[in-house]
Amino acid sequence: MATPEETLDKMLKDFEAANKTATTNPGKNFRDLIENTPQLKADILESIKKGNLDKFEAISGTSPLGYYDATGKALAVSADQLNDAARKTQTANSIRFTLGHEIQHGVNRQDILDQDKKLTDQAKATAKTPSPHDYTDELKAYNQTSRKIETTAEIAGFNTLASYVTAKNPKATLKDLYDASPDDMKMYIKQDLSASPPTYTAKPGLTIGADLKIASTKENVEAMGKLFYDANGYPRNEVGRALGMIQKEEGDALAAARRIDPKHAAPEIRVDLKELGLSGMRLPGGFTDSSRPRLQSEEGAGPSPGDPRHASHPDNGYFQSLRDKLPSSVPDNAVANAMLMAKKDGLTDFSKVNPDEVGVSNGKIWIGGNMPGFRVGTDAAQSPPMEDVAKDLQKLQQAQTPSTDPSRNLGQSEPQPASVGR
Repeated sequence: MATPEETLDKMLKDFEAANKTATTNPGKNFRDLIENTPQLKADILESIKKGNLDKFEAISGTSPLGYYDATGKALAVSADQLNDAARKTQTANSIRFTLGHEIQHGVNRQDILDQDKKLTDQAKATAKTPSPHDYTDELKAYNQTSRKIETTAEIAGFNTLASYVTAKNPKATLKDLYDASPDDMKMYIKQDLSASPPTYTAKPGLTIGADLKIASTKENVEAMGKLFYDANGYPRNEVGRALGMIQKEEGDALAAARRIDPKHAAPEIRVDLKELGLSGMRLPGGFTDSSRPRLQSEEGAGPSPGDPRHASHPDNGYFQSLRDKLPSSVPDNAVANAMLMAKKDGLTDFSKVNPDEVGVSNGKIWIGGNMPGFRVGTDAAQSPPMEDVAKDLQKLQQAQTPSTDPSRNLGQSEPQPASVGR
């Protein structure tokens, strides 16, 4: 029987053979990265030893950097980013952080499977009971479990990079850790450039040890839950995934009942979104938000003409194009706000957008333009209400509409993008 080390070597050889091209070799870069990141390698070997990791898979594009598939027992990583990592230290460090997080799911795979099985079993049982079916408590418990799983994994990702940084420089400071991967560390380390010299401190509630690691204390887990899980929209994502599982079990139960009695009435399926802290979240068909008894009639009235979701709104086509490219877990107001920011930065309509560069990463909505390097990002969790976004869209439209007085436009040039993102 092969040892975990032998299995890892074979997995890496298979990955290299499947992804090597005439000009790139992401598999070699992947092997090098694992070999010089001891904590990442140790967790990969532990996952293999537990029977939780069978293969590596390559994903194209730059987002996401990687993910763990608990069902397929696979760790996926961006081949494009692996190639970039060979040239850019910060890209390599971001991969270390991401894979340190994701492989923790491999180490703790059974927790994920148990969580899903528990909810599925609960839904199977509830779906066979008389109407109404209320899943608020089950969803609350599911979200709490997900919060613990994801927070634990994020701490592992943080510590994976911290271990790498301190191994290279035993005297490393928070500044060194921040500089190793600013995009990751800015969520947890506050950089104050107004001080001389600049200061680097842990975000409120978080304690980072002298070894630059985060211990899994109750206080740190709670702080990380707020800084990572809550701030990056995970509650909506996880509850949305859970709703999908419930919907399947309810659908199967109704189909079985109607095979016996074709007139069997569909049950009322209730969820209290206010209780879950997710007011306004889109629910699957057949589900009712019990915290808003008038929700159905309100939705029946539809959005107002000033709302970009309304068919007559001048930005409706732009909004719908972005809406179709983004996950359903991203609320409409966040989509509209991202569109607003893109319009302000020069992507005035969807023809200027590269559809392949629209997505979500680390809680941010990213919209890329047709011009290489032009990218706009907004924080989904910090998006204003739709009413405020609609007002700002109207103001922007008025500001960009040419005046009927020709003299007002004399000497003015075409509006230029406010900034060019990466």
